[in-house]
Amino acid sequence: MILLALWRRGLLGRIDREKLGYFFGVGGDALALSRQYPMWRILGVLRLLVDLRYARAVGRWLEYRMNLFDGAEG
Repeated sequence: MILLALWRRGLLGRIDREKLGYFFGVGGDALALSRQYPMWRILGVLRLLVDLRYARAVGRWLEYRMNLFDGAEG
């Protein structure tokens, strides 16, 4: 479900190696918070795969985070 939600919002085309690294907690500075507390840990992975409504909400949140990372918001 989450891949469908991200695809509909157009986020799959905007993901690059650096953003995936921060999401999974690899790469970047060794002391960065994304290494200690990666984003995937706070999301219910099983729920993302099953619940479309939750996947849409997470998709909106990830879009906001991507915009902050790219400097488009904030």
